[in-house]
Amino acid sequence: MVGLGWGHRGSWIFLRGSPIIRIMYQKVSKFFPGAPLFVCAVLLAQGCASPPPSEPPPAQPEAMPAPATERFIDRLAALLGAGDIDGALALFDTLNEEEAALRQNRRLLASVLLSAGKLDEARKAALALVAEDASDVESRFVLSKIEGAAGVTKEQRRLLEGIVDEDAGHVPALNDLGLLSINKRSLREAAAFFDRALEADPESLDALHGRANVFRLERRADEAEPLYDKVVSLYPGRAESYSARGRFYRENGRMKEALADLDAAKALDGGSYWTAYDRGRVLLEIGRKREALQEFDAAIERGPGVFIAYVYSAGIRDELGDVDGAERDYAALAALRPDYYFAFEGLGIQKMKKGLYGEAALAFETAYRTAPAENSYAMLATINRLKGGEKPHEVRPFVEKAMRKIGRDRLDYYVMRLFYDFSGEADVTRRIDSEKNERVKAQMLFYLASYYDISGLNQLADKFFVEFRDMRRLDLVEWRLNEWILGQRGIHLGGGGTKDAAGTKKG
Repeated sequence: MVGLGWGHRGSWIFLRGSPIIRIMYQKVSKFFPGAPLFVCAVLLAQGCASPPPSEPPPAQPEAMPAPATERFIDRLAALLGAGDIDGALALFDTLNEEEAALRQNRRLLASVLLSAGKLDEARKAALALVAEDASDVESRFVLSKIEGAAGVTKEQRRLLEGIVDEDAGHVPALNDLGLLSINKRSLREAAAFFDRALEADPESLDALHGRANVFRLERRADEAEPLYDKVVSLYPGRAESYSARGRFYRENGRMKEALADLDAAKALDGGSYWTAYDRGRVLLEIGRKREALQEFDAAIERGPGVFIAYVYSAGIRDELGDVDGAERDYAALAALRPDYYFAFEGLGIQKMKKGLYGEAALAFETAYRTAPAENSYAMLATINRLKGGEKPHEVRPFVEKAMRKIGRDRLDYYVMRLFYDFSGEADVTRRIDSEKNERVKAQMLFYLASYYDISGLNQLADKFFVEFRDMRRLDLVEWRLNEWILGQRGIHLGGGGTKDAAGTKKG
């Protein structure tokens, strides 16, 4: 659940009757923010929690002697809490044959394999349990988790629906069905699942968060906030209690409250990707840019395969003038999300700043292939190919292909044609002057300036770079490039005066 910032955590609420499980959860959750909590939930099937006094204890034909069980669980919790997942898996090899054959230990092994990302092994172990006893709901739930982690959501849903058909109050399965419904934007369906979970357990953390998130996504802040508050009051020692509410506050513009909650979450769990990410967003919003960058870097360190923090770290480094750092982050972002053309746009700009025009052209061409309606990428690719040493006749095939996609009634077409014909400047200048769309006019001024720059007509280039700057279109990708170009050309604008195209200082 990347989009929501909190993952599939099973339900630990059932395990509160066991001091062993509470200790295990406290240790394990620091290492794995998602799956190990689920590992703890699997122990429900092991009979660790005391049953209600009014009910006779269920038969436990497989129960191990309590001291041995406690020793194994404590050792497993210690290894997971120390981040030693390999050691945790090796611990199962220390069980004797009889203990290793117990269903509860095999189920727990499948769960730890899931936590370790060994999905094929985890699936094999869980399937064996289900094949032996199809009525074993908890093993089927483990299998549903594995299928979910593998992205096989159709099978995950089938398993979960089967579980709740047999056990209508199975809160972890209801919560996961709610999450699946959120993912497909079926918010009414998600609300129904979370409501059923809360009916079975009004204090289920995942159900409360899930229901609150449905309200949040429906923009029903007044109904979401009391649920976030309830979670904090019920679970004041849980980092996600504060991080979820902090995100809610951030999205509703309540930055002071958001930062306070996210500070609390960070104090409780300093290793959370999403706390760092959300904290970075808040710090960026209130103008503490360098502190925000530290948080995004921390998020990247914890989740280098999650793309979203790179979007912000790259942008901040770009704004701060850290060309090498921005280039690195844009490259990482492009590798993670090759469909995200803004990454190639940013990468192209950094390459251009470093004078790596051939590489910049490739980046802009990639962006253009991904977003073929963005004619500016074709122009930027053309400019960089020419600045990189290609001759006009070598660039013409690319320019001609791009021109075919542009209507002849558009200003873009005539500016693009400049790079094909290398003539017709007066006509293009006249068309730009009469353009009514301010955004398009500003963009085309930049490309006219670039055309003159490549043609060696520096005074005209400077004139149009300054005209573009005076239009103050900070929303355009060309703005960042233009500011850098003016600096490179020694055209200083601002309180100290400016220079006109001929280099004469103007007060």
